[in-house]
Formats: sequence, C-alpha cells, structure tokens
Amino acid sequence: MGAVSAAYTIIRPENRYASRLPNLRGALVYKLVTPRLAPARLGQYLLALEPGGGTSAPVAAGFEDFLYALSGDTAVRADGIEFGMRAGGWCYLPPDMSFELDAGDGPAEVLWIKRRLEPWPGLGAPEARSGHRDDVPFDDTDVPGLRRRELLDPGDTRLDFNMSLLAFDAGVGLAQVEIHDEEHGLYMTAGGGRYHLDGSDHDVREGDFIYMAPYCPQSFTAGAGGAAEYLLYKDVYRDGF
Repeated sequence: MGAVSAAYTIIRPENRYASRLPNLRGALVYKLVTPRLAPARLGQYLLALEPGGGTSAPVAAGFEDFLYALSGDTAVRADGIEFGMRAGGWCYLPPDMSFELDAGDGPAEVLWIKRRLEPWPGLGAPEARSGHRDDVPFDDTDVPGLRRRELLDPGDTRLDFNMSLLAFDAGVGLAQVEIHDEEHGLYMTAGGGRYHLDGSDHDVREGDFIYMAPYCPQSFTAGAGGAAEYLLYKDVYRDGF
C-alpha cells in the first residue's frame, strides 16, 4: 500500500490512478507528483503508451523536460531534432522547445519530468541533449557496492536539476540518513529494499515512486536477496529563494 505524509509520498503500481491529457493519444498518464502536492515544484508522470501511441499535438514549450524510456521504443521529435529512445534512453529539452512523442510497433513506458527553469544571472540556457544509460559505465562511490551514473552533467551550472541512477549490491545502503533542502522524485527501476523516510521504514520494489519534500530525513538499503536501482531527480545549483 502507498503512503502519504507532509514529508513524503509513496505511490505503488497498485495505487496508481490512470489519467489522460488532451494532446496524448493511445496513452495513459499516471501523475506521480505535480505541484498540487505542496511543496513539490516538479511534475513527474509515467506515460503508458499503446503501440503507435503518442502526442496528437505538440507539447508546448515553456517547461524544461526530461524523458526516460523504461520500456519499448519511442521517438521524440523536438523542433526538427529527433531522438530515438529505446529502454534506458533519455533526452533533456530546454524550455524553448516543444516536442512530440510516437511509440513504435509495441507498447512503451516513458517517465516524463517537467519543471520551470530557474535561470541564473549571467548563465545561458542549457541546450538539448540525449543519451543512454549504457553510454558510460557506472562510477564507484565511497560506499563499497554502491555505484552511480549521472545522466545530466552535474558540473553544468546552467542546469537546475540532476538525474542520477544509483545501483546497490544486495544488502548495501546509503552511508547516512540525509537531511537537505533539495526535493527528490525517485522511481525504483530494479530490485527493492527498505527506505527510511522521516522516522518510518517502508519496503519498496521495482515500479514504486517516492516524492521526498525538502528536509525529509531519508536513507535506503537494498534487500538482502538481490541488487536494487533507482532513478533520482534532485534540484541543484539554486539557493532556494
């Protein structure tokens, strides 16, 4: 069962509620978090596309968008640029770009993150970019058995959020209970374990989503039975005002 508190929200596949958007065809839209859930400043959707599903009209410019393919094949067209995304593929689109989606001959699932860019004086806007989770190996961390892969360049201060894949060996966990002002949108991409959130422990598994508000105490340990992985959104490089 899912859980909701002032500091976090857990949505499991059995708790998702299917919605729709007028400019999407052959697509169920699971709104995992939107700014309707205070204090969230992002939207994160899971799009379940039927074969041939996608957009019936372009998604308007105005937000920065990050798309990550969970399964299937999806074509993304943005202002004359086409990104072909198979499972594990991703693309980032700056707020001046509209885009269209088209699934291939089979069903596809895409995570879609959108937010308003917080520009920083003197920095230009970030450009569109794309890649795949397997383009470069995961990096080891100071915690043995924990590896990390940054999808967006964490050194690019024009960007106001990171997208990271964290992979844990069985029984491995974060080194501390973290408390910080960044919010998180977390999607379990593989395996499972136990998440500590604001004094409570929750078992999580592949397909679960967690929203963590700023300053929510948080930590994770993979289950003893196997490895675990999650895709993590975090806002960065801005001062909170």
